[in-house]
Amino acid sequence: MTHALPTQDQAMCFYRAALAAARLIDGENDHRVLDADADAAWRAYGSDLPTAVRCDLVLRNFAMLYPAAFAPGPVFRLPGWYDDDPWGTGFERPPAKVIEGLFAARTAPPSAAEALAQALAAWGIGGGADAVDPRLPERLSPSTNVVVVGPRAVAEVARAFLRGERLSVRTQVVAVGDGPESRHILGIACALQLDKGAPLLVSPRRPDETATAWAEREKQRLGIARARLLLRSPDADTSEVEAAQALAAALGVEETLDLAGA
Repeated sequence: MTHALPTQDQAMCFYRAALAAARLIDGENDHRVLDADADAAWRAYGSDLPTAVRCDLVLRNFAMLYPAAFAPGPVFRLPGWYDDDPWGTGFERPPAKVIEGLFAARTAPPSAAEALAQALAAWGIGGGADAVDPRLPERLSPSTNVVVVGPRAVAEVARAFLRGERLSVRTQVVAVGDGPESRHILGIACALQLDKGAPLLVSPRRPDETATAWAEREKQRLGIARARLLLRSPDADTSEVEAAQALAAALGVEETLDLAGA
């Protein structure tokens, strides 16, 4: 299935959100790539290369561990991305001067929750660092699989999982939808949990495929036998909600929660 290439505004959202997560993760690493020593080493080694190139190299490096957080391929469903090269083809970064300004910021978020809040703000998804739907935590356990649809639903689940204990966004949360914001936020949540690998992102439904057939195919591809909860937010479009409901039925979901309108 062909997907439209990201707009420049979407590319900006990607860089802002990815760099927020990268700064936090880098600050917890022994081998830094975003501190003063790394800046000095870059000037000594590659001073003839643009800062935008360095920014992409940093993100590509992180993307080998957390592809949906730091590579545009899985975020925008770009052609030509693979597990060992998740960047994809056809992605146009914003102007070099803009990237240079974004990359120059060195203040890391103080916590994973704040890094997530910055990523959500980059994509225009509200809620802040502390907002968690009070119904979610009591329904989550390490054995709970959750189907989510809509950017706000993904945001709520990401916040709740970051606060929980022994929870894995990467293996327990299935995001339904083509929107890059949902896919990126789920990927960033995986990175903030330091859970390596791609999250559970559904593939598109084929034109000749019924919703039921698609749901059964995705159930097999994802390798999930059952899910307990479907979380929906009002910013999901009708086709996404229908797909999520079909997948939830295939997975034997026991309960559906709807987030209130904005």
